[in-house]
Amino acid sequence: MSTKIIDPHLHFFNLLEGQYTWLQGANPPAWSNLDKIKQPISVAELIKSTNFELAGLVHIEAGFDNNQPVKELNWLTKHIKTIPYKAISFATINQSNNAFKLALQQLDHHSLVGIRDITEGHDAERLLSPHCLDNLRHLSQLKLHFEAQFEVENLNITERLISYANQVSDLQIIINHAGLAHNLANWATAIELLAKQPNVAIKFSGFELLMLNSEQQNQCFKHILKHFGMQRVMFASNFPVCQININYNELWQHYRSLCSDDLTWQYLSYKNAASLYQL
Repeated sequence: MSTKIIDPHLHFFNLLEGQYTWLQGANPPAWSNLDKIKQPISVAELIKSTNFELAGLVHIEAGFDNNQPVKELNWLTKHIKTIPYKAISFATINQSNNAFKLALQQLDHHSLVGIRDITEGHDAERLLSPHCLDNLRHLSQLKLHFEAQFEVENLNITERLISYANQVSDLQIIINHAGLAHNLANWATAIELLAKQPNVAIKFSGFELLMLNSEQQNQCFKHILKHFGMQRVMFASNFPVCQININYNELWQHYRSLCSDDLTWQYLSYKNAASLYQL
């Protein structure tokens, strides 16, 4: 069994220099182990914390400074020096096309491979904006990904995203956190619809944010793998947020236990992330 992994969804925090108003503002999330999540950790310390060989990672924007998100990319250059990495930064997906183009010009950085704009809950309506299609076209022209983070069981939004995927067929769309399942019946339908789009991939992560028991999580995994296949699914940690429930090493051990054969494990833990994120 290979122990080499690429983690395609994690965060490093620099609470002294960055803003992170969502995490350390007036209304921080009511997560268990929040103090542990906020503890600074280096790449070297993360590598030492696991029995798996962390061979690369993808840093996902964490709100360092949403007005000047390039600051986070510049900080990462100083923070991550010993391991290959790529970065997903922040840009508002429903802003005017000219503003979106300017935002991406300001994000010019060697590590950048895509952008994320969290559109959970009512914010998902922003994906219905008439500006989104042109902005996604611009992303594809720049060969950047769109990381979609919303509850895919919202079928109206999912159908719109599928329409975008069809119209911009060379755009890579990656669903974050397994589509944030709550209503499992609607979620399962959405997964089947999304999986029909060859330019959509999905990360299996984020279950510490959901109210699903172990059996339901296992059912989600089987459903995703059945419909997306082993070449469009990635295991990801969402570190350090995963520590709400489990430490980094235990999470990857759990992921390994979900795979019935070594080939599936190799694709989901390493090969797919290496290909999709050019690592």
